[in-house]
Amino acid sequence: MTITELNRKQTAYKNKLKKIEQFVNAFQAVDGTKDYIELTSKLNSINDILKELDNLQNEYCALPDKVELNNSLDILSDMEEDAEKFKVSILVFLSKYEEQKTENAKLSPKSHIKLPDLPLPTFSGKSQEF
Repeated sequence: MTITELNRKQTAYKNKLKKIEQFVNAFQAVDGTKDYIELTSKLNSINDILKELDNLQNEYCALPDKVELNNSLDILSDMEEDAEKFKVSILVFLSKYEEQKTENAKLSPKSHIKLPDLPLPTFSGKSQEF
């Protein structure tokens, strides 16, 4: 891959991180289920971006020595730090929902229903007896 293609990929991932940053900064809890799903989706996106950034870094390092990277590796490391920061923020938001789930589980009454014993027919294997 050429340096231009790698830089374009890097820009695309940078834009994705900007969108996630806007989501994290503007996040307001409204609907528990919807928010939980959105947060897990964003967390999955961040994990995918981190994997792709790692692959991108490997591709940059695989380029010949004569190619000038022009701070591309520094930008990649900054992007990885930002992605980790957003991941932590989303995990903090998700932990609040996990706490609510455990509290709700503690508050819900556990029903103990005792059913009577039912006599079940037994079959000895002979069809004449049945």
